[in-house]
Amino acid sequence: MNPTAVTPPPAQPPVPALLPPPVSPHASSAGPQPYRWTIHQYRELYKTGLFYDKKTMLLDGVLYVMVMPNPPHDTALNLACEFLRSVCPTGYHVRNQQGFDIGTTNDPGPDLAIVPGSIRDYDSRTPTVALMVVEVAESTLSIDTTTKAELYATAGVPEYWVIDLVNNQLLVFRNPQALPAGLGATAYKTHVTFAPTDSVSPLAAPNATFRVADLLP
Repeated sequence: MNPTAVTPPPAQPPVPALLPPPVSPHASSAGPQPYRWTIHQYRELYKTGLFYDKKTMLLDGVLYVMVMPNPPHDTALNLACEFLRSVCPTGYHVRNQQGFDIGTTNDPGPDLAIVPGSIRDYDSRTPTVALMVVEVAESTLSIDTTTKAELYATAGVPEYWVIDLVNNQLLVFRNPQALPAGLGATAYKTHVTFAPTDSVSPLAAPNATFRVADLLP
């Protein structure tokens, strides 16, 4: 999927009924300032129907619209979803391309996430913690392995997988840890690359071993 930054639309119906005019609180006579959406504004904007037929995500206050996924992406997504649901531990369930709140300006919209509780636990709220997150990456490989990896580490997700369709491999990120003081960020300490012939077990299901090729289209 190929993310494209979207500039907030001008305040005109029906948006004004839901959102304040997009004026940065830091605006000054120095010139125009970038406007960052909050999760609340992002969700209210979605209600207008502007993006009803599109998959979107919010990263550091910037709204991205994703292009329609291609068949290889859908195949890898469905294979991973079936696998995770087959090994999902008791007391958790798998969410497929749904919201995941990190702070006040981030909803990366992961492809798959193992979250605590049942489906009905989230009928009026969005998860903020996850046992594991999976992204299927092709044109989004760079953002999935940098910006999104840092966001999931910040959220304390113990394990993050990127199914890399560009290089036909699986990237596994583990052990989120705060970076040295002053950097103000959290990152995964462990990065491991698995080839199609390799076998791997998720931390959430250590007894479930599978070949990486079984997740690739």
